[in-house]
Amino acid sequence: MKSIRSICVFCGSNTGYDDNFKKITIELADYLAVHHYRLVYGGGRLGLMGVLGNEMLDKGGDVLGVIPKVLVNEKLARIPNDKIITTADISERKQYMLDASDAFIALPGGFGTFEEFFTMLSWSQINLHQNPLALLNVDGFYAPLIQLLNQAAEAGFAPKENLDLFVTAKHIPELFEKMGSFRHTQPTKWTN
Repeated sequence: MKSIRSICVFCGSNTGYDDNFKKITIELADYLAVHHYRLVYGGGRLGLMGVLGNEMLDKGGDVLGVIPKVLVNEKLARIPNDKIITTADISERKQYMLDASDAFIALPGGFGTFEEFFTMLSWSQINLHQNPLALLNVDGFYAPLIQLLNQAAEAGFAPKENLDLFVTAKHIPELFEKMGSFRHTQPTKWTN
């Protein structure tokens, strides 16, 4: 497996109601900066995205925002112009994030965060990438999603071994340990 230097983080453009979501986002930004990881993220200035990007910049971290043209005027972060990529649309944004990243982490978020996670999961399932994909399960936020993915495998809609295409943890150090030992196996999409 290639070494992880550039990590794409998917997270909410809202902060959520639980203050712990913001706290963990700050802790993740600090961890990334201290360990000299480059952050690739959605480039927004609002919500957990804004918290993440601003904290990384405040710590002198390496930040790359990737934002679709449709969101530039209203949601652009305080990233220097040479650290922001504007894409034509959401699909191009996800492809750019894939190309620029060695691993992916999903923090709590909404529909956009879920869509980004599922895109990277399904792309891994068809072997478009072999990078670690992780859910930071803050306060059990992703427990229902993990249960749903297990249920899909149990019902025969995804091979059970494809559940190994992502890792989960409740704490940042544990998440990085799991990502560091992640080994992508050639998956199969079909169960029957």
